[in-house]
Amino acid sequence: ASNNWAVAPSRTASKHALLAGDPHLDLTLPSIWYEVHLVVPGTLDVYGVTIPGAAAIVIGFNRDVAWTFTNTGADVLDYYAEQIDDPAHPTKYRVDGAWRPLEQRVERYRDARGGLVATDTLYFTHRGPMRHVRGRWLSMRWTVLEGGREINAFHDAAHARSARELEDLMAASYLAPAQNMLAADRGGHIVIRSTGRFPVRAGDGDGATVRDGTLSASDWTGAVPVERYPQSFDPAQGFLASANQQPIDPAGSHDWWGGSYDPWRAMRINTLLRADSSVTPDAMRRYQTDPGSERANFFVPLFLAAARRAVARGSGASAASDIAEGARLLGEWDRRYTRENRRAVLFEAALRILTERTWDELLESNAPGARRAATPSSDVLAALTRDSTSVWWDDHRTAGREDRDDLLAESLGAAVQELRKRLGSPDGIGWRWDHVRFATVNHLLRLDALGVRDIPVQGGTGTLAPSSGTGTHSSSWRMVVELGPDIKAWATYPGGQSGNPFSDRYRDRLPQWSAGELSPVRFPASPDALTPAMRSATLLLRSQR
Repeated sequence: ASNNWAVAPSRTASKHALLAGDPHLDLTLPSIWYEVHLVVPGTLDVYGVTIPGAAAIVIGFNRDVAWTFTNTGADVLDYYAEQIDDPAHPTKYRVDGAWRPLEQRVERYRDARGGLVATDTLYFTHRGPMRHVRGRWLSMRWTVLEGGREINAFHDAAHARSARELEDLMAASYLAPAQNMLAADRGGHIVIRSTGRFPVRAGDGDGATVRDGTLSASDWTGAVPVERYPQSFDPAQGFLASANQQPIDPAGSHDWWGGSYDPWRAMRINTLLRADSSVTPDAMRRYQTDPGSERANFFVPLFLAAARRAVARGSGASAASDIAEGARLLGEWDRRYTRENRRAVLFEAALRILTERTWDELLESNAPGARRAATPSSDVLAALTRDSTSVWWDDHRTAGREDRDDLLAESLGAAVQELRKRLGSPDGIGWRWDHVRFATVNHLLRLDALGVRDIPVQGGTGTLAPSSGTGTHSSSWRMVVELGPDIKAWATYPGGQSGNPFSDRYRDRLPQWSAGELSPVRFPASPDALTPAMRSATLLLRSQR
């Protein structure tokens, strides 16, 4: 999950283009990102973040253009059911009636002293690696395993002089993983393109099923050309945004995009941008941790309406009391995941219980604690609410026949019961959001003493600063850039520049990140522009040649 958006000069207070980006990744110490300003006089002048070991700026800006990415979520992976000669020790696989040799690679695992711990044999078809799954051999073709010249693409981007040039340079070299590449420039242009290799599949083009590996006709037949990528250049609405939503209406496309998409954050960004025709950099910063939730805006009215109907028709006394209390408490919520609110926890519990009861048909068994084979996403659940009598609403584990409103009301009542037992009074400290949901920044080696836990944050599932589960996945870098005559930028990330736990730069930016604040970026045109007060240390490396 990630967010990015750009605003054209026609909708900004300064009349300069603005760009914001915050990729959502696992939160770690040391951070996945290293902030850097790279300068080669007369050749290169670029600022942003790189991944240690990568020889390029991944997300950032130069003197003319700023760029940032989100994952497309497109389906770029397929499985093929293979026919092999020996299920226990395969050496060949069959395609179009002829046997082909499998490529075999022996992997040797050694301990710290070099001693052999284990060996494993990997098998490959022409499509990719094979594995044995539930009694059959499947091979996998995935664009990430084939790759392109991604590092070259990042090098080229650093030299781009316009948003359009950056997009075209990236499209020429970048294949995987596919990204929604957003760019803005000092000329006032804003551009987005979903860039990567998108396979064209044979037959109906559907990538949702396991394909027949015995036929070469099942193989990919090519790739979607750049002109058919989802893209937009200087739209009339004056802004662009992506947040892992469906990048194109599949009904209007000849290509298969498949994948898994989340609409809620994109809906929220669009709501905020439509409401502001004079956007400032500080507004862009506030949006990055906006606590509002389109997911809550969709489901809360459904819960409240269902609860009113349940109480009116007279459910059992105990159930009706819990449902009525749930409706009263949920109705008090402004649907914002602020730290101090005491009602988001009720909504999350009710939606979790609703999800469990709706998809009971997907349980692997009826035993207590049984796992679901799959859990459809919340946007699928939202779509299901249009049909109040769908068979999916009936909980097969009960004697009665439930409809949508039954499940909504009962889930709300059950959530009240559960939370009272676990957290106490609804007005007590136990229901406060900052007592039930935190961010966790683990050390890369999961050494507890070197990580940071229980960081209070603003946001929840589906908000622009997402916080869910154990809180280990969220905004890994936040950046806002104003593309005026002189580039201005503000940024932060949840960590520090040092990987040394004893350094005061190891995690010094965590409080700022938690509070949703950004620091001004120093992007001097020359070393002389750095005053002594701005300098903490200087390292000079001299060649011995």
